[in-house]
Amino acid sequence: MGTSHNYECKKCHKSISASLKDTEGMSSKVLAVKCNDCKEVGDSTIEQTFSWNNETVQVEPICEACESENVVKWDGKCPECNIEMIDKGVFLYWD
Repeated sequence: MGTSHNYECKKCHKSISASLKDTEGMSSKVLAVKCNDCKEVGDSTIEQTFSWNNETVQVEPICEACESENVVKWDGKCPECNIEMIDKGVFLYWD
C-alpha cells in the first residue's frame, strides 16, 4: 500500500501532498518530483504492473500539474523558499 504525506513550509506555509520516497502500491510505484518548469511538487508514476499479464513497465516521470518531463526527484525542500518542509503526517493511503 502506498502513502502520501502532507508537507508544510514553516516559512511561507506552502502545503504539498507527496510521497518523498519511492512508494509502491499493488500495481504502481510513484516518485515525488519537483517540476523545473512550473515549480510544483507531486507524485509521478514511475513503474506500472499490469495484473492480466504480470508485466511491469518503467515510465518516465512527468509533472502532473503541467505534464512537463523537466522534473527532478523532490528533495523535501519547499519549491518557493528552498528550506526543509515539515512532514505533517499521512494524507492518503492508496493502492
